[in-house]
Amino acid sequence: MKLEKRSSGGGGENPSPESPEDNAPVGKKPVVIYILVLFLAAFLLMGMSLLMHQRSNTEAIGQLNDSIAAIKDAQTATDRVIQLQEELDETRELLAEFEDAAETARNQASLADYNLERTQEAMDWFWQLDHYYLLQDMEMCATILDAMNQNKESPMEEYLSSKAVERYEEICAALQGQADSEESS
Repeated sequence: MKLEKRSSGGGGENPSPESPEDNAPVGKKPVVIYILVLFLAAFLLMGMSLLMHQRSNTEAIGQLNDSIAAIKDAQTATDRVIQLQEELDETRELLAEFEDAAETARNQASLADYNLERTQEAMDWFWQLDHYYLLQDMEMCATILDAMNQNKESPMEEYLSSKAVERYEEICAALQGQADSEESS
């Protein structure tokens, strides 16, 4: 029909702008295209916004993961500090026990040294007593006995060996017998 109108229209090649068929599709097309462009722009902006939020969320998750790793490291360090503190407490207890044991050992060594000195002194006195007893010097034997028994809390006879004690008692009995016989006379 367009062709008929153009050819019958007479003299012009341009169709008239008032025809309803030509104006209707041409008038609606720019509005549809405009709305389509607006929708595309809106979708594009929403997509960009979504991507930006996703990127922001990814960064936030990365920071949270770093924070969690740092917290785990801090917790591990705290646990290690607690473990070391417990080990230190155990070591201090062991040290105190060892110090007590060392003090006890020193005391025992000191006592052993004292006993050894007293034993040597007692044996020296005993050998002198035995020597003068064999020489029949009873006065010197009595002097040595007095010197040996001078310390009443810890007499020398306590530090003599078992064989020396037997001989010591024998000498003491002989001296006592002689003293008794002198008193009788």
